[in-house]
Amino acid sequence: MDEDYHGTGAKGPKKKNIFDEDVSEDAARNMFKSSHYEFDVHYTADPELGEEVVHDHQSKSHLPAPDLTSLATPASRVRPAPENKTMSNSASFGGASRAIEFGHNRSQSLTVAWNTQGGSQFTPLSTKNAQKSDAMLFSSSSSLQSIDKDPLLQEKKLGDWSSPSSSLQSVDKLDVEKMQQEIQSLKRSLLSARKDRWMKLPVEDTLRRILKGEVFSLEMYKSLADKLCLLDQAIALHDGNAIMTAVLFLQRTVTRHIFTKELVKRPVAASHYLTYLKAHFEFPEYINTLIMLGRTEEAAIFKYQQTLPTADVSVKISKLNDCLRGHFQSDPVLSHDASLVQESVDLLERQRPIDESDANLEASGRSALFRDFPRKRSLIGMPVVTTLYYCCLYHYDLGENSLASPAALRKKYQISDKQFTRTAIGARAKLRQWKDIEAILTTKGWFGGTKLKAPIGFDKIVGILHKNGAPPDILQKYLAMVDNLELRLNLAKKVSCQIAVIDALVALKNRAELEQLASKLDRYSKEGLYAFDVLNTSTIKWK
Repeated sequence: MDEDYHGTGAKGPKKKNIFDEDVSEDAARNMFKSSHYEFDVHYTADPELGEEVVHDHQSKSHLPAPDLTSLATPASRVRPAPENKTMSNSASFGGASRAIEFGHNRSQSLTVAWNTQGGSQFTPLSTKNAQKSDAMLFSSSSSLQSIDKDPLLQEKKLGDWSSPSSSLQSVDKLDVEKMQQEIQSLKRSLLSARKDRWMKLPVEDTLRRILKGEVFSLEMYKSLADKLCLLDQAIALHDGNAIMTAVLFLQRTVTRHIFTKELVKRPVAASHYLTYLKAHFEFPEYINTLIMLGRTEEAAIFKYQQTLPTADVSVKISKLNDCLRGHFQSDPVLSHDASLVQESVDLLERQRPIDESDANLEASGRSALFRDFPRKRSLIGMPVVTTLYYCCLYHYDLGENSLASPAALRKKYQISDKQFTRTAIGARAKLRQWKDIEAILTTKGWFGGTKLKAPIGFDKIVGILHKNGAPPDILQKYLAMVDNLELRLNLAKKVSCQIAVIDALVALKNRAELEQLASKLDRYSKEGLYAFDVLNTSTIKWK
């Protein structure tokens, strides 16, 4: 039903609606307490129910102002007045009409009018209907107040309005119950942890908690015996996490000397601790622990390996010198290794000026050798044999007083004849310097004579020359120096040197295979003419 609050009429005294937005609750109370307001109630009967319409504007009674606190809070949502209802004159006062549902089919209008003569008057339209209206207003107000005061009723009312989301609310309640159970479980765990923190549990119980991933505390193990007992039992369980927990606790709570002494007695614990340090990149502590455990060779090698990735040559040389003095030279057992490290430092000190000079010469473009055979990478950091190959390729003719001299490198680093021969022949063959190769292989014989000698064997020399594209006459020269005839024949076939193949067949006196080879050759080629001349010779005794 619609409810209108209005005044006495447009022509009456000056009116003011207590439910306007600009009128506060305190102002409305003051209006009723003041004697300058007239309080009129008009009750509109419902003809459908058989009620008579009574208009009584004459009877007025001065009654005390009613308490309208409950009316200040609307009971339900506001909705516009129906279009088929006829609004009274006073309902249009203020420019708008408002309706509030109270749960009955009556329409009341409550208007406070300004009385110029003073005093507030309450004028009912009908005594019977007015009393009925007051009772209904009071019951509606009481019900609203009871709903506002009782949260359960509010929740029920809201639940009626939002019935589609009741399933979601039930799910939320289940989630809340689960969360409450988890909170209680966490509280119990926290209380248990706080209680056990200050209790010295047996070592077995503490290790059991460590293995199960439960909360544990090691603070109550004060004595060294308890700490060692914890470590020993953890080792007996063969659990890495328990061992490392005990080791780290011992390392934090005892002196360095005691920790090292006890760690030496327990190799399993020492191995776990070293692995832990290495995995966590605590390299200084790792090296110190190795030294204290008497494993100086491992500490020296690990320190040397750390210096190798250094890119800057000067820094790398400085680190190698520190490693040499701190780990290798101080230990007599590592004297041989110390000499190797010293050679590594010397090699870097030799490579640095050579590389800088050659880099500048290549960049300038003045050297034809660097233009025809450009460098592929820097010389710094290369091993001794690679450095020798580099020097034989670019600085073969330098004297021994030069840093880049191959002879000086051979003497400094005690390079063997086989290593030098293989490396030098490979470098000179790349440049097609056949005379240099012959000079390398030439040695002095008895009575001041000379002869060719290959420390690595002439078969290896032939393979190196063929790999670098040596011509057939050069290959034939060194194939003839191979003493084993079967090896010479197979090697000559491999490098496709036909004249050397013919000579090997003649040396083996194998006429049948030579005739078969001659049939495949061009009759008037150099190889073909040579094969037929050999076959026509009568001085050779064939098999």
